Amino acid sequence: MSLGHHFGVVISRMPHMTYVRTVLASKDCRFLCSACYANCWGVQRRHGETVWLCSRCTDLKDNGLEPGPRLFNTQPSRQLRVGEQLRSPKGVWTVTSSERVKTPEDGIPQEACMYVLTRDNGHKEEWRGRDMADFHLIPNAFEHITGERCAELGSALTAAGLLWEDNGRQDTPRRLKYTATYPRGRQWSIRPVPPLDFDPWQPSNLWRAVCAAPRDQSPVMTARALADYIRELPA
Repeated sequence: MSLGHHFGVVISRMPHMTYVRTVLASKDCRFLCSACYANCWGVQRRHGETVWLCSRCTDLKDNGLEPGPRLFNTQPSRQLRVGEQLRSPKGVWTVTSSERVKTPEDGIPQEACMYVLTRDNGHKEEWRGRDMADFHLIPNAFEHITGERCAELGSALTAAGLLWEDNGRQDTPRRLKYTATYPRGRQWSIRPVPPLDFDPWQPSNLWRAVCAAPRDQSPVMTARALADYIRELPA
């Protein structure tokens, strides 16, 4: 990897990608993502490609999804089931009624999905499926944590030079825990984020680390970013 500083930006060249970000002294400088057009602190370009993407769009592309502007509705194409949970700007909701009904549209009967959603405080609202653009489905039972994701975390911790072990509960992700030791003795507990904290538009942001002494907690991050966070944080 090679590093360079040019007029307030840092350029990192690696075998698979080139990453450009601003430095603190140039905090008013922003880059424009070629896919979602967001203003961001840094952009990256994969080897052999010409477009510069923000970290979110890069994450989407790495996971086989189409990078671009963020959509709010991430519901499945099927009808929602009773008991499934959704997140909206107003909180977390549970589907307590789900049915197909005939509704008149310009005098012509049309079939629509109608739902009753109940919030944690007991408040209920009735919604028609096509009007639920601000809701997205929360995955059930840690289905976002796979064997491949666990292997990815282990590889990232090893590549960062960290000593680590897990409790062998990859088959039960809600009980899965990794322990990583910083070269200077600082110990971190790493767990997968619960479904409520999983963002389907950042599908690789799956892990959070906590250090007991001194007390510290990482943001929800990708495996590689989390390993770098632990390695680079001052003791």
